[in-house]
Amino acid sequence: MSEGKGLVTRSNIEDIADAIREKNGSGSTYRPGDMASAIQALDTSGIHPTGTKQINANGTTDVTQFASANVNVQPTLQTKTATQNGTVTPDSGYDGLSQVMVNVSGGGGSGASANAVNFRDYDGTIVQSYSAADFAALTAMPENPSHVGLTSQGWNWTLVKAQAYVAKYGRLEIGQMYITDDGKTRVYIHLEQGRTSPMLGVCPNGTVDVDWGDGTAHDTLTGTSTSAVKWTPNHAYAAPGNYVIKLTVTGSMEFYGISSSNQYSGLLRYTSGGDYRNYVYQSAIQRVEIGSSVTSIGNNAFYNCYSLANITIPDSVTSIGNNAFYNCYNLASVIIPDSVTSIGNYVFYYCYNLASVIIPDSVTSIGNYVFYTCYSLASVTIPDSVTNISDAAFRNCYNLASVTIPDSVTSIDNNAFYNCYSLANVTIPDSVTSIGSNTFNNCYSLASVTIPDSVTSIGSNTFQSCYGVAEYHLAPTTPPTLANTNAFSGISADCIIYVPYSADHSILEAYKTATYWSSYASKMQEEAA
Repeated sequence: MSEGKGLVTRSNIEDIADAIREKNGSGSTYRPGDMASAIQALDTSGIHPTGTKQINANGTTDVTQFASANVNVQPTLQTKTATQNGTVTPDSGYDGLSQVMVNVSGGGGSGASANAVNFRDYDGTIVQSYSAADFAALTAMPENPSHVGLTSQGWNWTLVKAQAYVAKYGRLEIGQMYITDDGKTRVYIHLEQGRTSPMLGVCPNGTVDVDWGDGTAHDTLTGTSTSAVKWTPNHAYAAPGNYVIKLTVTGSMEFYGISSSNQYSGLLRYTSGGDYRNYVYQSAIQRVEIGSSVTSIGNNAFYNCYSLANITIPDSVTSIGNNAFYNCYNLASVIIPDSVTSIGNYVFYYCYNLASVIIPDSVTSIGNYVFYTCYSLASVTIPDSVTNISDAAFRNCYNLASVTIPDSVTSIDNNAFYNCYSLANVTIPDSVTSIGSNTFNNCYSLASVTIPDSVTSIGSNTFQSCYGVAEYHLAPTTPPTLANTNAFSGISADCIIYVPYSADHSILEAYKTATYWSSYASKMQEEAA
């Protein structure tokens, strides 16, 4: 993929449209499957981080600066509206809006002004915000928000643990958890003319009653394993429009998908095998509210659900599998419940509009490429239950300006923050022992980097093209092992590499003569005594 320097400008959007029209023909209809390939074909240099975009169903584009962005990712779909303060309609029921509106200028869905500690609703709206000092004085969590059709399950951090985290790291994002009030899983869909015969697939250990939402007879799925998919027959809706499918589970259930061409999410398809019509039905899913008896979100569960804008996940869910929300272009906010212990690989891969993800301290494992190319993600808090920032976890998060790395983290893998153009400052904990290759490659906005005494190795190209860094502060008294001379390739002419002071200057001399460090000897100075 061509690498860019921010979000998307007018010229780049026009390139996307041209690429789509060139592929499909000038009079063709835009297909959601074209999004990724069209963007991948671009040279996105010079991207403006606060631009917004509209991609119309026919491939034409409009661009507005500093406004909400209209992104239509399926042929003339019904979708929802997310306003600039993060609210999403409909709150209950299901309306018939003509397009999805999401803010892609970064910063997360917001209501009140962001502060050190922010409490967010399922759609990313900030419902309460505190300074660190005010939060430390709280004796109880804020009142839970309420919504018709949903039952609050509380905040995904406890007050005691949240206050301890904020006291140590200064900031935290906290999210509200919900379950449906009747325990049923609700799938909000919009069907277009000529595409009104979907089938549905889930993995039941027990039975699942499928109410198609049109008053017709229900289907029943029966199984004995949450890893074995069961399919309904194709359901014949009498007319296109908006419907709410309700799933009543007796026993337990997992969502199903497969990362295979023309298949992907099984929640709504045309066929259980490969067929291009599957894309249309997957993209018909607008919103999901998960009910009781769902224990995990399985691999590929919502893969290619392009128009999925909101999801509520209850605290019965304990894991989120690989590729779970892969290519969910319109997903703007996710609250991960405090029951989840692991987040798989590629979970939010290509979630372009994901601006807010709230991770609880129950999570101990975050997979590879988990936020890859999440252009709109502006900040993230990593709980101190996590010990590793995995390979390419935040690669291509162009708007990521702030990240908290807790002391629990012992390693930062290859490419972790590669192309995080907006990342301004990084303090690496005392706990980290190794920094992988390309970890901060192309982090143009970095101004200062502090490397703790615990670090013993730094990989290839780790700080390559970090042109804005004016100072590196290294705490190790013994020079960490460098993989080669390109760790600081592109270092600016006036940049200083500070090393620990010693009365006999032996530490400075050790750095200046160490393997590969010697290439940067002219940049080195001692810290003040």
